[in-house]
Amino acid sequence: MDPKTQATTAVALLTPLVEGTRADQLDDQTPCSDWKVRDLLNHVIGGGHMFAAGLRGEAVPGDAPTDLVGEDHRAAFRASIDGFSAALAHADDLDAPVTLPFGTLPTVAALQLAAGDLLVHSWDLATATGQAFDPPAEFVEASYSFFQVAVNDDLRAAGLFGPPLATSDSAAPLDKLLAHAGRRA
Repeated sequence: MDPKTQATTAVALLTPLVEGTRADQLDDQTPCSDWKVRDLLNHVIGGGHMFAAGLRGEAVPGDAPTDLVGEDHRAAFRASIDGFSAALAHADDLDAPVTLPFGTLPTVAALQLAAGDLLVHSWDLATATGQAFDPPAEFVEASYSFFQVAVNDDLRAAGLFGPPLATSDSAAPLDKLLAHAGRRA
């Protein structure tokens, strides 16, 4: 699965989960012990703006507002994802550098990182809000292959991922991906 398809697949998976999240669930705990649903949504909204700016070749602001969710989490998410999707549509040179707050990487890697991050957070949101989540196996396998190479001790030390968790060789690909990202399914 190519990186642009991975990114659009991630958006397609996360969007109905955000739309299905009720306002009274924003203070519910997510599988990430440090985050409530509002914090998770704030992260993906901020990430959408950050990756969009990076893909457009714009400077990514260092001091984003603390609360990007506001009064309408769905509208805030749609605005962020619309910007990301528009930037993604014009990301034709997969070798072009994308500068993000944690480093500069080729577009191909930035798209795979964004897609994998959204995949993990889709699972987080679905789990926290009791929604069904069944991502395509091809997408999960592509994200896991990328994460095995890209998610390293430096990214973990920067707080972008938790420590890897043990999993069996016979575990489902989504369980392996989540364990590598520091989540337990």
